[in-house]
Amino acid sequence: MNRSSTWISTLVWGLLFAGWLTLLFVFSSQTYDQQSIQPFLRSHFSADQLVRWLPDVTVKYRTSVINAHERPYSFIEFFFRKGAHFFVYATFAAMLFMFLRALSRGRWLISIAITLLAAVAIPALDEWNQLGSDERTGNATDVLLDFIGGCTGLLVCLCLLGLVKLWRRVRPSNRL
Repeated sequence: MNRSSTWISTLVWGLLFAGWLTLLFVFSSQTYDQQSIQPFLRSHFSADQLVRWLPDVTVKYRTSVINAHERPYSFIEFFFRKGAHFFVYATFAAMLFMFLRALSRGRWLISIAITLLAAVAIPALDEWNQLGSDERTGNATDVLLDFIGGCTGLLVCLCLLGLVKLWRRVRPSNRL
């Protein structure tokens, strides 16, 4: 790869990562009500419809008990929020790794280590920040979920890079 494409790659991954980090902190600064999907669910589905579609499952989380048939909107929102945590930090870790990889060619282990440290430090700071909010609660369980999401994003990224490398090595040469 020539020097200008390396520079462009680093810039693109850096901008994508900075944008994602900004988006993460914008969402983190919103109140619970601003993030709630329950108004959308209520306007598009009746509680009876959701009860028919959902299994009769109860989730215990911290001090809350959420039964799918008793509180279907809360049940769906709970899983949506936890899925969002996982996805946001999986994407965060993948983008950070790709940026670090572009920034420091050939230093994969350092890029992986920094990504893993950030995948636990940033969620911890985010949850700590939420402890100061009246409408949000910080939770160590969410840090763990975010870290697992970060590890998953990094693993997916490494697998995709490995597949690309394998494909480049195995593909027939176009030279005659």
